[in-house]
Amino acid sequence: MGQEQYVEWEQFTGLKDSVGKEIYEGDIICQSDGKYREVCFKSGSFGKGVDFDFHQIWGDDTVIGNIYENPELLKP
Repeated sequence: MGQEQYVEWEQFTGLKDSVGKEIYEGDIICQSDGKYREVCFKSGSFGKGVDFDFHQIWGDDTVIGNIYENPELLKP
């Protein structure tokens, strides 16, 4: 028998970071203030960390990883 694989689908936000990389749900971004935040989807909108507002300023943010491959980036 083959080994089972688990696949986690990430939703595209429709936005790009400061270097033109697409931003997906589950990505970890570095904000212009140096803080790392997870991109989340809740109640019909995307947000950073605990804030859920699709209209936040995203242009200065940079994707540095995601919660599946780099969870250590969000540890205090």
